[in-house]
Amino acid sequence: MSVLSRRKRPYNRVSKSLEKSLKDIYSHDGDLNMTKIDRHKRSRLTAFLIRLVGVLFLLALISWGGFLWWQSNPTSTSQPLRAEIETPQTITSGATSCFKVRYENAGRVPIAALSVSINLPETFTLKEAKPEATGENYQWTLSPLGVGSDGSVDLCGIFRSVTPGSEKIQAVFTYRAANFSSDFQDIAGTTVTIEKSILALEVTGATETVVGDQTIYTAKIKNNDTETTENLRLRAVLPESFTITSADPAVSEIGSAYWDFTTLQPGEEKTITFTGSFTSSASGILPITMEAGFLNAKKDFIEQAESKTETKVMGGDLAFNLIVNGSDKEQTVDLSSRLRLSLSYTNRGGETMEDVSFALTIESGGKTIPIDFQNSDLVGGSKTGNTITWNKTNTAGLALLSPSASGTVDPVLIAVSSLDPNTTADSITLLVKALVGKVNGTVTTRTISSTPLTIKFNSDAKLLTEARYFDRDGNSLGSGPLPPTVDEVTTYRIFWTIENKLHDLNNLSTTMNLPANVAWTNNVQADSGSITFNETTRQVTWTVSSLAKSAASTSTWFDLAITPSVSDIGSFINLTNPAAFEATDASTGDTVHDSTDTLTTALPFDELAEGKGVVE
Repeated sequence: MSVLSRRKRPYNRVSKSLEKSLKDIYSHDGDLNMTKIDRHKRSRLTAFLIRLVGVLFLLALISWGGFLWWQSNPTSTSQPLRAEIETPQTITSGATSCFKVRYENAGRVPIAALSVSINLPETFTLKEAKPEATGENYQWTLSPLGVGSDGSVDLCGIFRSVTPGSEKIQAVFTYRAANFSSDFQDIAGTTVTIEKSILALEVTGATETVVGDQTIYTAKIKNNDTETTENLRLRAVLPESFTITSADPAVSEIGSAYWDFTTLQPGEEKTITFTGSFTSSASGILPITMEAGFLNAKKDFIEQAESKTETKVMGGDLAFNLIVNGSDKEQTVDLSSRLRLSLSYTNRGGETMEDVSFALTIESGGKTIPIDFQNSDLVGGSKTGNTITWNKTNTAGLALLSPSASGTVDPVLIAVSSLDPNTTADSITLLVKALVGKVNGTVTTRTISSTPLTIKFNSDAKLLTEARYFDRDGNSLGSGPLPPTVDEVTTYRIFWTIENKLHDLNNLSTTMNLPANVAWTNNVQADSGSITFNETTRQVTWTVSSLAKSAASTSTWFDLAITPSVSDIGSFINLTNPAAFEATDASTGDTVHDSTDTLTTALPFDELAEGKGVVE
């Protein structure tokens, strides 16, 4: 059979086995006619959707590409505003300085609304602004800005800053592009260096001196600027052992070591001269330091210049030292306490001293001295006014003090138990002056002073505790049988009161642990603060954040319950253990303490319950 004849074979001659296989694949019910299989036409809707998806995909690619190019383009409108602050490389404190806040529209669309707020340090005083600020706190509403347009805010003023140092300047721009409805911000900032000041300062003085000798120091302050400067202070930083006795011009405040000047003209120089002496505790090379600076609106000192000189202090022949309660430093004490003074002295020279005397002055600012002199021990000293003197007439050894001879005077001063701050001082300053009448028979007039020593008295805060069954009008505060009876519950009311009138108090705390056989009733009330009970530690705690001296007192109360047992018959029952109080004195910074004794069913302050405290 030829190949051609095979190609022309009719379809019905296809192998029956092949036909059967196709029917098995494509037929579901067995009636498939294999002679009528046609090609199925594609849906027009499907074709349309396929084309639409392709077009959208292409548009998405184009959009993302454009967005990425737009973001990388430096002239994009995403941040059209450029801003910077131009300042001098360095600034002189006290002199006029100018700087510019520049801005530019670097975008592709106009800026329809623009404002700026410039944050300047507190040390800067504005003298001139172009344009002038349109709002408070250095705020400007600026004109709209076209594409490529720019502008600036020019500021001139004076930095009065610590030198050397630095200050920060910040400009916050708020703007709205013409094609946006939302506001955007841009911030520019810079740091300026304060390298020097217009003020110059110099101090000179003795290179050597002897304890007790009058020593002179001179300070000069100069304005090196071409403009007048204002609000100046010149202050001395002195060793504790140096005391100023006079100054020209006088110090600005009594007891201080500073001089204030309202103005200092261009090129003007002012001279300060002060005289003083080193006390008996001084020795070695000691610095005398002067500082010049500005005063801001809060009267804070802004240092501009410093100058220092050194003086070698040689000890005098008579050395002495005053110690109070074991210390020669400022200290705080409680009222009613004892001030144990020790005044020790030595002749360190090679010559005999005669008619030596020591005068202890107690300074109290013009108020009554808070010392009970009647019960104090002056160890023979004579008191005149606020001065106690020991000399050859009342103290052995002071008539004649040989080389290397020494001695000690140990008086005891007792503080008063209470005081009225309106009339009596709450602090005192102790100062000893020594005078030598003759040295080897030659009259001398040298007077040597000690370093002043200040004593501050803590507030007179007291804790008062009381247990009652009846109030002062006879009304019952407690409940249950009185006298207390075995196996029956009796309640009592405990009062705590804090009295205080000298200084304000902070962080007040009163604590007490309950005896094991006393129950907490949780019936409490407090004028101020809060009172709590810890079930585990059985501690009662009353805390008050602060108590002003004008309040005079504050109180709290709480109820306790007892149930006596047979073993308690014929005895009082302890209602509380001792209570402890502490607080911080707002004036001295010291902690004040007080405590009270145990309270029992005896109720000594409750007249109606008197004699009814023993268990029956």
